[in-house]
Amino acid sequence: MHEALRIEGRGPVAMALALFLSRQGFDPASMLCEPAAGEPPAWLASRSLALSLGSWQLLSRIVALPPAAPIVTVEVSLRGHAGRTRMQASDLRAPALGYVLRYGMLHRALAAALAPLRPSMPDAHDSAHAEPLTVVADGDPGAGSRVHDFDQTALLAEIVAERDARGTAFERFTDEGPLALLPLPEAHRHALVWCARPVQSERRAGLDAHAFEAELRTAFGGALGMLHLHGDRVLAPLQRRVRAHDGDARCIAIGNAAQALHPVAGQGLNLGLRDAFELAQQLGELRAAGRPLVEAVAHYRRRRRTDRGVAVALTDTLARAFTLPAIARFESAALGALDLFAPARDGLAATLMFGLRTR
Repeated sequence: MHEALRIEGRGPVAMALALFLSRQGFDPASMLCEPAAGEPPAWLASRSLALSLGSWQLLSRIVALPPAAPIVTVEVSLRGHAGRTRMQASDLRAPALGYVLRYGMLHRALAAALAPLRPSMPDAHDSAHAEPLTVVADGDPGAGSRVHDFDQTALLAEIVAERDARGTAFERFTDEGPLALLPLPEAHRHALVWCARPVQSERRAGLDAHAFEAELRTAFGGALGMLHLHGDRVLAPLQRRVRAHDGDARCIAIGNAAQALHPVAGQGLNLGLRDAFELAQQLGELRAAGRPLVEAVAHYRRRRRTDRGVAVALTDTLARAFTLPAIARFESAALGALDLFAPARDGLAATLMFGLRTR
């Protein structure tokens, strides 16, 4: 019998890891997994997810993906300043930069792909297997994690726009924090992620719909015409948390259990899916060579260090830099230059799409 592997978690990264491992030839009976989760709560099922093209391609290997809104253009701008840049899929000869769908749709697709394997999977806490390698794939990075509080809260909502901007995602940097409008599969529908100081986000969450829409249009501008709130507003406090290495030689943390990032540029889930794919590849190579799976621990941490470090640094910088008035004019010039210098702009887009992988 092959060495057992315990997967702790029930979210998209944990489910994707199990499917990537199955694709690597792992017997479901050797994967100790959490019991199958039911439907996520409504507030979570309706939350929008931005998958990079790289994540979309990885997931397409293991699951029949549901309908999603393609992002073919990302328009980046500064409120009150002239600088802006556009990243376009056509410049990279790609079908899209990414895709937007709701959490519930992705969860159901992954659960359906896992369903044939579930009957053979032992419970994650089955004591019949001696000291399996454990992968923590969901949850918090832990009490010992390195924490940075951005002093921001994200206000999440759905918006119906007067003008339909199919295929375009907007990232607007304000002196309070980033404001994003992402296309959803339905026409004229956008997912709003509006980051600001907690007191401001809480105040906006309590406004009546008309007052909220007026403030949003002032902050975002008129590119989409009139903006109308659809449904509830949800508040999410923002911290960056990176798990500290605890020296456990039989445990690997991936996804949000390894790093929880600021939502700017939508890197969190995409980084977690790359974690799962790379780990499955390494474990598959060890299994094929007849070597102990525990050998993956140090190798995995070393190989993922660059991609993880770049994602953390990039999201930290984007979350904080544009809120500093003293350097706003330099940021405006930098965005303008980035729009003119295609190699730098396209290089940034490629990093957001595929991350940085090392052997």
